[in-house]
Amino acid sequence: MKRMKAVIVKEYLHLLRDSRSLLIVFFMPIFMIFIYGYAISFDLNSVQAAAVDLSQSEQSAAILKAYLHSSTFHLRVLPPSPSPVMAAEKLLQEGKIKQYLLIPQDFTSTPRLQIVIDGSDSNIANTLVQYNQRVLTGLSPRAVGGVSTQVFFNPELKSSYNFVPGLVVILLIMVSALLTSLSITRERESGSLDLLFISPLKSWEIILSKTIPYVVVAFTTEATILLFARFWFGIPFRGSLLVLAFFSLLFIITGLSMGILISTVTTSQRSAMFAALMATMLPSLLLSGFIFPLDSLAPVLRGFSYLVPATYFLKILRGIVLKGAPLSDFWSQGAAMFLFASTLLTMATLRFNAQRGKPL
Repeated sequence: MKRMKAVIVKEYLHLLRDSRSLLIVFFMPIFMIFIYGYAISFDLNSVQAAAVDLSQSEQSAAILKAYLHSSTFHLRVLPPSPSPVMAAEKLLQEGKIKQYLLIPQDFTSTPRLQIVIDGSDSNIANTLVQYNQRVLTGLSPRAVGGVSTQVFFNPELKSSYNFVPGLVVILLIMVSALLTSLSITRERESGSLDLLFISPLKSWEIILSKTIPYVVVAFTTEATILLFARFWFGIPFRGSLLVLAFFSLLFIITGLSMGILISTVTTSQRSAMFAALMATMLPSLLLSGFIFPLDSLAPVLRGFSYLVPATYFLKILRGIVLKGAPLSDFWSQGAAMFLFASTLLTMATLRFNAQRGKPL
């Protein structure tokens, strides 16, 4: 027991001196309990919806009133002209609403309500079907008549339509950050990084030379997953490859810059790998809308989700692949990703240059 006691004490001392292990042991469980136990639920609290009322009757007014008084739906009633159905479909394609109601002109004689749901996220679509039933249950069958529910972009509500784009996003950010962080820390451990420091290359030239090969690798990863999704899972590709390539480049640069920045504050490949996974995988899984709808997050975490690059690229990827949305639908997301990419790349260059010890 005396010999064992010495080893036990030594291990405790090593653990107390290892900040990374302490982070895993104490911070990770608390973080996961907070995320899963308090801040996340599968309930949707604020569903943006629209309504097209071509009937303008008392029956249609009763239906709109039920949705307007619902605590779940935030209903936007579109004007009856011009082309209200086209306007509703455009809002659905742009992702500004999750569903719209269509009340036909002959609703008083043939009461049949049509509900059109965005199926690009199958989890949300399934939940919306149940929420609509809950709202309409409070109305008399005579007032509602029949209900026809359509799901756009994913009529069969296949989970693969939701899963595969999210997988592309997570793998891209994770692989990009891991590759560059390990590349530089590997050179630091082997001592070859000093040769780069004394080379005539400027800091931004070194970083650019380090990132270009991994841009190709990341694009290859994305293309492989999308091809597999198309020909194995049967997921359609409805948008433009050029538009997707443009936004993918911004996202990949963000991940590569994040990896370089991580490599400048870590001293070993193990710590760089841990930091890269913590900075990319967990936030992208939990706070991007991949697993949990953003509307279900607590307000604090919903605020943090805007600091996660995957939040913006996931919306872009689903919009291009599943909806065939054009470039003009993603100006705000593209601007946010450009800000992420340029900020992280600038920070990584400045930090690398500071370690190098000479001006740019």
